[in-house]
This record gives sequence, C-alpha cells and structure tokens, in this order.
Amino acid sequence: MDLWKALTTIITVTISADATAWYVENPVERALTVTTLAPTMILGATTALTVNGPAIMKKAKDDALAFIGSDGEIRGAQFEQASRYYRSAYNSPLMNDMQLAHAIVAKY
Repeated sequence: MDLWKALTTIITVTISADATAWYVENPVERALTVTTLAPTMILGATTALTVNGPAIMKKAKDDALAFIGSDGEIRGAQFEQASRYYRSAYNSPLMNDMQLAHAIVAKY
C-alpha cells in the first residue's frame, strides 16, 4: 500500500509541476506570449474553417451524382453532411438541394 501512495504522490507532483511551468511572471514575456499565440490561434482556426468546407464538398460528389441520378430519391450521408454544412455556413440558402448537388458535381 505504501508503494501506491508513493506512486500517486509522484504522479501528482509531476502533473502539478507541468501545470505551473506555463505560468509567466514577467509582464514582457507574458505580453510577447499573448501577441504571438493569439494571432497564431486565430489564423489556425480560420484556416481550419476555410479548408474544411471544400473537403466536405469533395467527399459529397459521388452522393451528389446519386442524388441527381435518382431525381432526389437517394440522399447519401456525405451529401447530407455537405447540405447541412451549406445551410449552416450561409444564413439565407440560395440553392435548393438539387441545385446544390449540381454545383458540387460541377465544381468538385
């Protein structure tokens, strides 16, 4: 039982040591950290959002072809995901599902 207590204590100390290692007391270092990390995080988030959309549409091409060929009867999972992405990305959808399927096939 003493071995488990010692092991638990060691793990707790190492976790708390890692948590306090990120604390920066120097205001200049803190300002530099914030001015470096904030734009990097914002750029990364916007890049992920703009890259993710076309990838969803590319995956939906086969399902869009099936949707067009079946005259709207077959709605594949990838096309459904692309349709939901389109509806959430734009406030007022300009295309219905058939037009969206044609756009996906034509562009991707």
